Amino acid sequence: MIDAGDLKKYVQKAEVEDRVKRSKQVQLPEGNRTLNSISCSESNRPSLTSQIEKILRKQFKDYCELYKIDGVEVDDHEKWMNAPITFDAEDIEDGMEDHNNPLVLTLPIAGCNIRKVLIDGGSSVNVLFYDTLIRMELNDEKFMSSYYTIYGFNGALTKPLGDIVLQVNAGPMKVDTRFSVVEAPSPYNAIINRRWLHKIKGVATTYHQYLRFPTPEGVMEIRGDQVTARECQTIQNQLNNEHDEQR
Repeated sequence: MIDAGDLKKYVQKAEVEDRVKRSKQVQLPEGNRTLNSISCSESNRPSLTSQIEKILRKQFKDYCELYKIDGVEVDDHEKWMNAPITFDAEDIEDGMEDHNNPLVLTLPIAGCNIRKVLIDGGSSVNVLFYDTLIRMELNDEKFMSSYYTIYGFNGALTKPLGDIVLQVNAGPMKVDTRFSVVEAPSPYNAIINRRWLHKIKGVATTYHQYLRFPTPEGVMEIRGDQVTARECQTIQNQLNNEHDEQR
């Protein structure tokens, strides 16, 4: 009867209910310290000789993001990765129809629950701010050389202090992620770029304020913090205005 279409209206209702149940909210690890506190950044290599560039490229390749599930590296394409990821009107809360908020999450990074993490699909580099690194009780002993010049910090060019590889978790998905450590004023603690999103095969939407991604346990989600996003946006605007006045 279902194949014949006689129960179509009931099948549609079941699909809607199943879609709502399909996404599981990611829970932050208990016991982690929580830290409370640039968009459109790009990478740019200086002109290098061919030999030096090969060495730096190999170093970067050796420390590119590694995608793991509970410590096991993921190489092959698994069937669970094909799970559909959807967003609909039910994801929009009252008063959210007309907003201009970026997607700001709390993510476990190197054993700390880091708040004010900006998900920036337009960025080609992950950024960790030096002040955040200090509050995470990390040091610069693990720094690697960086050949990036980052654009986007109030229109200025920023040279990273170095690069560091830290594990960023999203539910059971664990990604060894290379960050460029930057000493600059920012309302955010870190910026996650599109490469990280692609690694977990995630879909981030600023309008719906969700990050959703497939896992062996089903599609999981991390919800954005709109209040924090608005606060960060206000601070960023103030920083931009101060920079313009100085110029």
